[in-house]
Amino acid sequence: MMPETAPDQIAAAINNKQSFLVEAGAGSGKTWSLIETLKYILNEEASTLEGKDRQITCITYTNIAKDEIINRIDNNPLVFVGTIHEFLWHVMKNYQTELKKAILDFNAANERNPVGDLETKIKDVTVTYSQYGRNFERGQITHNDVIEFSSKLFEAYPKIAKIVASKYPYIFVDEYQDTEKRTVDLLLDQLLRLNSGKVVIGFFGDSMQKIYEQGVGAINDERLQTITKQENFRCSLTVIQLLNNIRPTLQQVAAGHNVQGEALVFCGTNSNNSDYGKVFNYLTSDKGWQPTKTKVLMLTHKGIAGKLDYPNLLSTYDTIPFYRDRLLKSDEEFSIFFQKIEDLIFAYDTKKYGDFIQLLGKEGFRFSKHQHKREIKEQVEHLKQLRASAKIKDVFAYLFQNGLLTKPQSIEDFETDISRQPLPEEYQKKKEFYDSLMDVSYQEVVNIYQYIKEQTPFSTKHGVKGAEYENVLVVIEDGVWPMYNFNDVFSGNQRNLARYQRTLNLLYVCCSRAKNRLALLTLSSLDSQAMSTLRSWFEAENVHQVSTLQ
Repeated sequence: MMPETAPDQIAAAINNKQSFLVEAGAGSGKTWSLIETLKYILNEEASTLEGKDRQITCITYTNIAKDEIINRIDNNPLVFVGTIHEFLWHVMKNYQTELKKAILDFNAANERNPVGDLETKIKDVTVTYSQYGRNFERGQITHNDVIEFSSKLFEAYPKIAKIVASKYPYIFVDEYQDTEKRTVDLLLDQLLRLNSGKVVIGFFGDSMQKIYEQGVGAINDERLQTITKQENFRCSLTVIQLLNNIRPTLQQVAAGHNVQGEALVFCGTNSNNSDYGKVFNYLTSDKGWQPTKTKVLMLTHKGIAGKLDYPNLLSTYDTIPFYRDRLLKSDEEFSIFFQKIEDLIFAYDTKKYGDFIQLLGKEGFRFSKHQHKREIKEQVEHLKQLRASAKIKDVFAYLFQNGLLTKPQSIEDFETDISRQPLPEEYQKKKEFYDSLMDVSYQEVVNIYQYIKEQTPFSTKHGVKGAEYENVLVVIEDGVWPMYNFNDVFSGNQRNLARYQRTLNLLYVCCSRAKNRLALLTLSSLDSQAMSTLRSWFEAENVHQVSTLQ
């Protein structure tokens, strides 16, 4: 007889050197199960692992998940925790000769734009991993290259798979559904196939929560024992019932302190821009939703930029590859400096004068005289006015002229590059970006940093996977992104099966973020079958027309 609970089944699989897959519905405690699995092995085999210089590998999808797992196992050195790219690079970087051959083979097969004389150029360089862009001549490979070349190396050199399995006898993959098929094939068809009984590979995730295009989604492999978790510790009873309506193949049961909750639908029209405001006001006023405990999910970041008013800043950052991502992470020259400006104002407004003085560009400045205080106060107050009314170039000019902040060397270098005469073609895009950026209202910087610091209720639907919130309002508007069509999902129209499944998964992820209350606001028209489904899933009395709200 199979052990009854998922933890027991996982422990039995580990003891039997049986690889497995944990299919864990939303709110079922997937991360908890993964952490408990790590703790179980550490408790049973820590001395053996340490004595043989071995580690458990835990592969995560995001750095946030990575940090959470590290913290919950007290940063135990016997566990290597990293993203799939970090783990594969951790293995690959030790095989420089083989890696260079893979790069040369890849370059030779590139019919469009191969790098000339690449073998000579990389002969004496060390191949490195760069998050932002490929440069073979400098030996830099990026995200997709790590996946591509690791697959090639494991396939061409079976000995690497044996070495990895010896070093990492347990390999666990978090959010398996988001892992690329090439990586899953590498783990199963190279590592597991060549090391049966010597390595245990465990996949933790939920096929229904595949919302990124590159993910494998479901894994069906007879070498893996499937362990299903049906509990839902997160959501209210009403939301659990909705999730079961959306996903009848995995019926969840309440397993924690689940409250009754509520689930509502509001049908509006995309011709009326006030619909969102009316619904949000109704929920927070008439229904008692706390604004600070409510997350609003929108399909695109462009939609959020429109609501929070930073569309020009976002479109400017979209002109250079990776710059939007780097803006949102405060990870390129200008966004790093924006962050410093906003930190300066925050320190001033919150009277954290130690932090404020540390941020000032005035060398060795001290509030030694009353005159100094008055001078700085006047300058900062004027800066605050400029932030609300002037362009980015005007704010920069004022900061540098008054020495409130020093111009970073990275921005100096950027400006030097685009000032060359004649301007080389490779710097043309940078100059266009710079000119456009300087002309954007600085208020848009203020607005986006409120979003980045989570001081607004907004997030993209893709940006909240793995998170949970007291109340969730999901804004649905077909037409803003052709990859999704919610009307087809509600009406059961599978004419475009890939888009249907993609949209259904995204709906499931969004709805399952709600711990207590959930509401859908549809801003695009729905056909009669879609409306019938909504009345069935949510119950008719919970489906409202926005036009009837006061």
